[in-house]
Amino acid sequence: MEILGVFEVARLLTGIMEAEPRLRLVCIRGELANCKAHPSGHFYFSLKDEHAQLRGVMFRSRFRTVAFAPKDGDMVLVTGQVSFYEPAGQVQVYAEQVEQVGLGAQLLRLEELKRRLEAEGLFRAERKRPLPLVPRKVGVVTSASGAALRDIIQVARRRHPSVDLVVAPARVQGQGAAEEIVRQLRRIARVPGVDVVIVGRGGGGQEDLSAFNEEPLVRAVAACPVPVVSAVGHETDFTLVDFAADRRAPTPSAAAEITVPNYVELLARARELGTRTEAGMRREVYARRRLLTALAGRPPLRRPLDIVQARRDRLSHDLRLLLHLGKASDRQRRAELTALRLRLQALDPTGPLQRGYALVSKEGSPVARAEGLAAGDELRLRFWDGSVQASVERVARGEAKDVV
Repeated sequence: MEILGVFEVARLLTGIMEAEPRLRLVCIRGELANCKAHPSGHFYFSLKDEHAQLRGVMFRSRFRTVAFAPKDGDMVLVTGQVSFYEPAGQVQVYAEQVEQVGLGAQLLRLEELKRRLEAEGLFRAERKRPLPLVPRKVGVVTSASGAALRDIIQVARRRHPSVDLVVAPARVQGQGAAEEIVRQLRRIARVPGVDVVIVGRGGGGQEDLSAFNEEPLVRAVAACPVPVVSAVGHETDFTLVDFAADRRAPTPSAAAEITVPNYVELLARARELGTRTEAGMRREVYARRRLLTALAGRPPLRRPLDIVQARRDRLSHDLRLLLHLGKASDRQRRAELTALRLRLQALDPTGPLQRGYALVSKEGSPVARAEGLAAGDELRLRFWDGSVQASVERVARGEAKDVV
């Protein structure tokens, strides 16, 4: 007998199970137990029946695709691979897909479509538009022969006898019903004056209401240029159109109730608003009259010419003051110019020449003193009316009158 280690036996079992083609992709029916969603996003569970139990795991990337929230006790179909998990020493199913038994493929597709449209934002509350208070025309898209249309007309006439209903008949169940409702919805939204549309039908089973779960119709309701009220089925029935509509009514009669205003209530409200408006206008007129009376008693309004005369007198005074200041400023400027001219004249180097003095220079440099001159030096003497060249014959230091 060969002696094997634990790891060797585990590897042998793993190899045997992986070599079995029926275990590579198997669909197992059973009841969920020991369900646990790990923080990592992986889903751990047990799959059991009355005779046996298997451990299982569904990794995060695949668990995200499950269209429902698995829990203990759910009967499911698990599709995946069965293998041997060596660290724990147990057989384990690695799930790729989990479906509820008996729920049906159609319901699973509906849940998946709902999640996808919700992720796109088609069901967001901020997209919902308010219904008009007093609609000019109410559009109705439903079956021409169904009880829903009769209920809508009856309630609408009771609430507002002169309401204008525009009906666009369409099949509400069966093959092609969703496409027909889409066409009629787009058509009625283009009718001038239609500013709200009711889309609906009477009650029925999930199969009867399936047209209102079709993606093209749900998108058409969300994209309608005017507000849409959904009235599909009875109070407990919900469709995807209900989530996309601007307002959901539990029945067609309730849709007419919330869409068509009550004539008697409107009339009473109009009278109340008229009374309140009239009272407000009276209060405003009285307040304005008191204000005018108070203003009329003020001196400026009793003798308005006094204000004009006072302003005229002030203007004349300011003008005289301006002229006076202008003349004083002119005299001051003239005096300043005269003083400046006298100063310039005193500084004029040619002034002394007119009085008989001369400017003496030697080789272009002025000579102010006899010291530094010698006999034979050539000098230039500038007079008022011209200049002469002179030669120094003798230098006498002392009195300037001795210098020739």
